[in-house]
Amino acid sequence: MNACVVQRDITEGLKRLGLNKGDTVMIHSSLSSFGRVEGGAKTVVDALLDVLGNEGTLVVPTFSKYLLGDEKVWDREKTPSLMGIISETVRLRPDAVRSSHAAHPISAVGPMADFLCREPYKTGFGADSPFKKLVDLNAWILLIGVDYNRCTIIHLLEAEANVPYRFLEERKATVIIDGVENPKGSAWEYTRKDGIVNDFLTFGKEMEEKGFVRIEKIGNSILRMFKAKDMYCLGMEKLKEDPYYLVKNK
Repeated sequence: MNACVVQRDITEGLKRLGLNKGDTVMIHSSLSSFGRVEGGAKTVVDALLDVLGNEGTLVVPTFSKYLLGDEKVWDREKTPSLMGIISETVRLRPDAVRSSHAAHPISAVGPMADFLCREPYKTGFGADSPFKKLVDLNAWILLIGVDYNRCTIIHLLEAEANVPYRFLEERKATVIIDGVENPKGSAWEYTRKDGIVNDFLTFGKEMEEKGFVRIEKIGNSILRMFKAKDMYCLGMEKLKEDPYYLVKNK
């Protein structure tokens, strides 16, 4: 039987990766990837915040299925995150700030939370989104037990490069912010054309081959961490060479 992962194991592993006090980091995560974690998702969040300190900022995706299925109402304060229990644990913290993009909101804790989340962004992944701000901040991107296909900041590259297989679309629904209902709310998205499937694994492998990615193991979980600017510069270069670089079976 595998030993139970405790908070100290996670904090030490994060420090080995090079995460430091004062950093800004966006995570994509799988709690189950660790194996057993004493205290569950709260332990992982506490470890991250302990390493970052009061000067650092933790960012998580808190995406919903708004306008992607039958759900036509999104409440910033109440609609849960569908991006895993670690993400939802961050969203529920009293000191967390959530952005107001109904399909692809993020939540953040720390001094950069307002900067990343308070502005009413038009698109989920475009140049006017929190993801571009993460590049401007040269934040860390940390994958905890998930592969590069879960790394949603890579969609920013597609929007910035104006790839031919996505188009800007307004999706309308009821949006509730601070209890105020707007029945004519909407979220603009860079929607994929029919038949297009993303594949970010080749891009991730190339980042690793270039030495951009730091890799560490905690419990059974493989963690990969890289700088947003490294990802952005390489990705834009690759999309300039091939606009379908991030597409499966192109």
